[in-house]
Amino acid sequence: MLSRPTSGKVLLRQFALLGLAVIGAIVLVLSLMISSVLRRDLLEREWITTADYVRAQILAHLTPAVLADPETAEATERFERFFQQVATMPEVFRVKVYAADGTVLWSDETQLIGRRLGDNPHLNGALAGQTVVNMESGAGKAENAGERNVFARVVEVYVPITFPKASRVAGAVELYKMPQQVFASIRRSQVTAVATVLTCGVVLYLSLFWIVRRAARRIDEQHRSLEHRREELARTNQELVAVQGQLLEAERLAAIGEVVTAVAHGIRNPLANIRAAAQVAGLGSRDSRPSVPTTKHLANIMAEVDRLEGRLKELLQFVGPADRQGAPVDLNAVTREAAHMVVGKMAAAHVTLTQILAPDLPPVSGNAMLLEQVVLSLLANAVEATPGGGDIVLTTGTTRMESGAQVVFVEVADSGVGIPEQEVSRLFTPFYTTKAQGTGLGLAIAKKFTEAHGGTITFSSRTGAGATFRVALPAHMEA
Repeated sequence: MLSRPTSGKVLLRQFALLGLAVIGAIVLVLSLMISSVLRRDLLEREWITTADYVRAQILAHLTPAVLADPETAEATERFERFFQQVATMPEVFRVKVYAADGTVLWSDETQLIGRRLGDNPHLNGALAGQTVVNMESGAGKAENAGERNVFARVVEVYVPITFPKASRVAGAVELYKMPQQVFASIRRSQVTAVATVLTCGVVLYLSLFWIVRRAARRIDEQHRSLEHRREELARTNQELVAVQGQLLEAERLAAIGEVVTAVAHGIRNPLANIRAAAQVAGLGSRDSRPSVPTTKHLANIMAEVDRLEGRLKELLQFVGPADRQGAPVDLNAVTREAAHMVVGKMAAAHVTLTQILAPDLPPVSGNAMLLEQVVLSLLANAVEATPGGGDIVLTTGTTRMESGAQVVFVEVADSGVGIPEQEVSRLFTPFYTTKAQGTGLGLAIAKKFTEAHGGTITFSSRTGAGATFRVALPAHMEA
């Protein structure tokens, strides 16, 4: 069949969603990238400027001697001048000076002087010689417990104290800044960048949407002109396939029927005579009884004649019409009878049969003998597929179709070798068999009689794990 062309409306809808998602993702990524770059560059410039100014003030006001003995009057004076100079920087409102071991040498908060705050990772980084900026909330620190609302919005800048010709970091300076102007400038730059990117994204999306909309209209026009032709071709193709299949099936069955009927009628009478002669020979006379080997051979002759008679019966059933009747049939009774007929065959094959028959099973409409033949064929096939012993489960029950109609089913599951994948397509083909003694008609007859009753036959299988056949028949409807 011809593939159904894509509708213009579907194309437009897909683009509307996909295009919006893609362009939206691009706009989002660009906005985040630009905002991140702006924020990083502006803040980096701000912290570098602050750190350079602090280093200049350190060299101007602090000495190693001041850090070594911070309690002298000269040291206190130098710390005060250092604080006054640093505090002149915009938005700086708190300063701490630390010794190399993390002890607070001087602070505008006098209660912190003398405390050791070495558990601060940012301070430890500064004491290692790095300029560290902490933009996270400082409200969680113990020294800031009394001013949580203020320190939730500050930035901490840690600058190492180094002196010329000194091989070690002498200490560190911690500044608290509230860079509202810097953040406001960053926000303005970010808003401008995001607005520009968003505007470009909207213009791009609307332009592409207009182009795709025109293309969608043309696709719809072509679709409408081709739809009628497609439907006509599809109907014609279906009719041709159906007629061709019916003709081939009718020709094949007609030819098979003529040959089978002629052969069957030509063979049945000689077979009956052969069996009768073998039976009479087996009885012998009063004066001479046949020997044991002769009796065995005569019994084999009669068994083979009976087997051939059964094969002829299958052939005639296959080519003959399926005379379906509308009388209600108890599928449980039919199933039990079919199971009883293969008890001997199952015993010889060492196969165990388990019957799970649903109580109060609704009747089905049809011919009891034909339905019995269906179940019998499935059971015989299951026994042959379970060599060397195994299990067969015979189940009946009910289910419902999508339309809501009630369906009665019988299911035959075996634990045999399963159905090879290469044989699945030819499973119900007449005269196709993989068994040395088979005719290839058992499943074909089951399929023919099932479909004659308006039912379906399905199967499932896994190689080496058995197969399951299910016959589903519509429940009997009272007139």
